[in-house]
Amino acid sequence: MLNEIITKRVDALRNWMERHNALQAFIIPTADPHNSEYLADHWKCREWLTGFTGSAGIAVVTKDAAALWTDSRYWLQAAEQLEGTPFQLMRDGDEGVPTLKEWLCAQLPAQAIVGCFGGTITMAEYTDLLEDASYQLTAAGEDPFDELWTNRPALPRRPLVLQPIEYTGLSVAQKIELIWKNIKESEPQALLLSDLSEIAWTLNLRGDDIEFNPVFMSYLLLRREGNSVLFVDEHQLTPAVSEYLQENHIEARPYDGWKELIPSELDSIAIPHEVNIQVMRTALDAHLKCPLVSSPVPALRAIKTPAEQDGFRRAMEKDGCAMIRFLEKWETRSNNDAWDELRIDKELTAERSKEEMFCGLSFSTIAAYGPHGAIVHYEADETTNAPIDGGGFLLLDSGAQYVDGTTDITRTLPCGPLTDEERKVYTLVLKGHIALSSARFPIGTSGLELDYAARRAMWQEGYDFGHGTGHGVGAHLCVHEGPHQIRKNVRDCTLVGFRPGMTITNEPGIYVSGKFGVRIENTLLVVDDGETPFGHFCRFETLTLCPIDLRPIVREMLTPEEICWLNNYHTEVRHRLLPLLPDSAHRAWLEEATREF
Repeated sequence: MLNEIITKRVDALRNWMERHNALQAFIIPTADPHNSEYLADHWKCREWLTGFTGSAGIAVVTKDAAALWTDSRYWLQAAEQLEGTPFQLMRDGDEGVPTLKEWLCAQLPAQAIVGCFGGTITMAEYTDLLEDASYQLTAAGEDPFDELWTNRPALPRRPLVLQPIEYTGLSVAQKIELIWKNIKESEPQALLLSDLSEIAWTLNLRGDDIEFNPVFMSYLLLRREGNSVLFVDEHQLTPAVSEYLQENHIEARPYDGWKELIPSELDSIAIPHEVNIQVMRTALDAHLKCPLVSSPVPALRAIKTPAEQDGFRRAMEKDGCAMIRFLEKWETRSNNDAWDELRIDKELTAERSKEEMFCGLSFSTIAAYGPHGAIVHYEADETTNAPIDGGGFLLLDSGAQYVDGTTDITRTLPCGPLTDEERKVYTLVLKGHIALSSARFPIGTSGLELDYAARRAMWQEGYDFGHGTGHGVGAHLCVHEGPHQIRKNVRDCTLVGFRPGMTITNEPGIYVSGKFGVRIENTLLVVDDGETPFGHFCRFETLTLCPIDLRPIVREMLTPEEICWLNNYHTEVRHRLLPLLPDSAHRAWLEEATREF
């Protein structure tokens, strides 16, 4: 039934293409106008068209073919969901699989017209698709899914809330001043921000328009002189927020109001590379000077203020208490009490929701038992939900949003007897985790350079993992935050130098396909570690507060220094959390879980 529906939707898009410049192909990315990682339901057009529900992928439809590209995390899922539909699965990154551009060049005659909606493709993506292409690419100003998706969800418009300066440490005026100091281009009149997390950070406002992310649908025009402008649905502005914006010399206009303002009120505007092509076209058509810039916000936002650092510590204490209550309940369950992956998620979320300032989860919980643990981005649903019985591992990756901070933690829990391989792999992952946590390094060391610490032990034994080792974490913002990362690949994000005040996750893992997965993750803070004759050095403070399960560890594989780190970490967890746990059962469980190893 669904396959027939997908076929009808593809046919409807082809009819739309014929009526609009006789387009010979149309590209549908997984995107919104703000280059967001997570999407509001309104922007899940690729999912609606293809039936593929994974979070990453790009589809294309021609007059007689259709294809979808997605990465290795989703190959199995995509193969199942695309079966019987017009879409051919293209395993992005697999040997012999053409790129989207290569496929289009092979499928279409020279100078064929390929379309896309200009609101959901960035300048950088548009330029890349055009480079050395045999086709023409046109960025349509009209979104075809406004017509085709008859019951399309409306744009969200939930009320905005103030993020008090006691949690941010910097006022709006101070942040805007810092932004202008870091614009290198020669005196543009204005800067347009479209990234939702950058706007929320700059204005010290939070929203609830995208699941797991406290952001709101908007654009922000910062002017050098005069009032800046926030383009947002007026229904989202409470009286308190409206007054706050006026006090900070920020005018509120409708969400799409930039289309009229840019051509009529400006002579020059700096536009970040990540802005969508529709915005850029509006400025160019008005003959404005439009220097392309790198937004200074990610680098500024990455250095957490002392207030934000303290907020993280408080949030981690709350999250740690929730984890302890959950783990005690899990460990003391009776043999007759049935648990499955979905119940794990439900029980842990219930414990977090008891904490003060809890605002929701920071991402969809990964509760992956046995072979599911080898699927890096597994998410249980009613069809895959596995009962937890017998032995093996439960991989539990979860996080929460609190007003004073965002959390991200992974623990791998034994569910009964373990094999020698499972214990060995667990210990190798722990060794990598400890090595990175213990690192001391010169200020400015990159994530590319730090990555080896987390992989060295497993590489020696012939193991590795494909995902990144660490990502930045927002201060009551997005759980994935740039511009820095720790990973083994050369990318812009892995060349960013680490400095005091940055947050980063430490999450090495090993995944044995069809058997099990192990990951251990804490969130870290880069802190100053003093000067030596050779320069300024940094180290990591571990923010996450939760025991690392001792039972799977092969003690003989750990060095005395690694055992010392583990005992010191557990002493800190016990010292910080015991005073916050009034229940004697929870306290006793924590004492045992953090015992001397």
